[in-house]
Amino acid sequence: MSARRGAAFGAAMLAVSMAQAAPYTYSNYASMVSDLEGMATQYPGLTDLTTAQDAYGLSLDGIGQYAQYILRITNEATGLDKPEVLIVGVQHGDEVVSLEVALETARLLLESYGTDPWLTALVDRREIYIMPMANPQGFADSRRGSPGTEGNSEDMNRDHIYDRDDCSFLCGDEDSLSTIGGRAIHELARRHLFRVMVDLHGGAEVILHSWGSPLHIPNTESPDDRAAADLGERMRTYGGPYRGFSPVGTASDLLGPVHGPLDDTAYAASWDAANADPLYPTDGWRALAYTIEISSAKRPAQSTLGGDADLLTPGGTEDGYVPKNVRVALAAIDIAEPWIEWLNRDEIPAQVAPGETIDVQWQVRGCFDIDDTRVRWGFDPDPRVNFTDQTASQSDSGDSACFDTPTVFSASVSFPTMGGYFLAPVARVDSALLQQGNPNPAVAPQSWIVRGRTEEGLLGENAFDPGEPNSVVGQLYWGAPPLPIEVIDVADTDGDGVGDSLDNCVTFANADQRDTDGDGLGNACDGDLNQDCQVNFGDLGLFKAAFFPNPYDENADLTGDGFVSFSDLARLKETFFNQATPGPGPSGLPDLCD
Repeated sequence: MSARRGAAFGAAMLAVSMAQAAPYTYSNYASMVSDLEGMATQYPGLTDLTTAQDAYGLSLDGIGQYAQYILRITNEATGLDKPEVLIVGVQHGDEVVSLEVALETARLLLESYGTDPWLTALVDRREIYIMPMANPQGFADSRRGSPGTEGNSEDMNRDHIYDRDDCSFLCGDEDSLSTIGGRAIHELARRHLFRVMVDLHGGAEVILHSWGSPLHIPNTESPDDRAAADLGERMRTYGGPYRGFSPVGTASDLLGPVHGPLDDTAYAASWDAANADPLYPTDGWRALAYTIEISSAKRPAQSTLGGDADLLTPGGTEDGYVPKNVRVALAAIDIAEPWIEWLNRDEIPAQVAPGETIDVQWQVRGCFDIDDTRVRWGFDPDPRVNFTDQTASQSDSGDSACFDTPTVFSASVSFPTMGGYFLAPVARVDSALLQQGNPNPAVAPQSWIVRGRTEEGLLGENAFDPGEPNSVVGQLYWGAPPLPIEVIDVADTDGDGVGDSLDNCVTFANADQRDTDGDGLGNACDGDLNQDCQVNFGDLGLFKAAFFPNPYDENADLTGDGFVSFSDLARLKETFFNQATPGPGPSGLPDLCD
């Protein structure tokens, strides 16, 4: 067995990197709507476009002319109960760079589908929800705040349902979800189980995760701090060096605490219900949640936005704030759930002989560390759990194991006995995410990301809308789709396509396996017409009586041509004279003469 670094991911990156350069420009509300509608029209099987107004009955934003658009990206042909990721832009109306990152993330995923293997896998295996402009009225007015029930300029990112105590002191907003955008995000979350949430902003260059609430001061370590920090570091690294690698840390430590932010809401509102607004319960918020501050300027110079050449390459030829943070978003989408990728499934034969060696190659994706990976097989259709044998354990860790240049694992497998087997590579990942220091509060990790890969039998469901099934199923081992393999004697002496062990006439080709007397011996080598397990003069006498008579004797038709003629006599003579012990067969199946 061996493990080597794979080139598939690098090749996929190169394919996108070689695209024609197209520098980015700023959008407005009308062009955003046009872009989203164009994506929905061009990719009908991969997108669903709606608005919070149409989907949830919310009123239009501001003075009544703006809607919160929501684009879902997934391959509908592969189902809809998949790991879900949410990307939100423009909570603050003057942080316009966030719109460009949200739109270009959507555009890249759709335009690369079917050509880039990694991005295609993300669309096949994820449901990605993008709300590119949560605060359209603030965007139109070039101001941070959003119209709300308590005033005309409320801070939407202080309007969410987690930690509303004394919010009037810091944000002038005493009620949760008084903004239309805040309501739109909440209504979306009520219907889903987001694994990761990315909230895009401008005004700094940092990657923030929980805690950011004053409830968790001075100890800002969340129960999922290990997972949040690990994903933050991956975002930082894959985002790359443009204008410097972004610092990663808790929102309280890097920017200071606030009440009612989206990141703490998305992480904790469902499990820390005592600190969430009881008027707005939801099962949807256990996400690893991030505030991504894209650039120090809320509207950086257009020349710093970058372009789409080398887009997947950190530090590429047209790198800028948009490509850098599109990559950050892709890293978040990737980690939503592990999967195992077959690399040579189509090269493995459907039938093998006992003891014959086959080589299996695979990769493990959507994780941080590969704790244990191997091939399992058995007679059960789910060898991930029910197996009779397995190869030795292999492992790897670090970003190169599952992400940027995923390790290619290989193992050799053979089956000692005949039968029908199911074979699959499997992996256990990310047990280190259970490690904690001094979490506040002192509870086990709560995020779907950690629980889904460390709790076998976990079932999380959001039944708010029966028309949108959403679940999280916990597994310790993840498996690729099983491959059925039939282990048989694959020798085929007569070349008729039926292996000797399953052939009722091994020495004469008879693909139809015709056996008119039902004795387990094919007519092609069964001249034993009197069923005494010998081919002798007694059978020759019976054959003469059947020669060209009427009615036709099908048992004497050894060649299967519908007549008892000279061709059958020649076959009878071969079985009569050319055997040391004259007799019918041989047959690879149980027969009358065994």
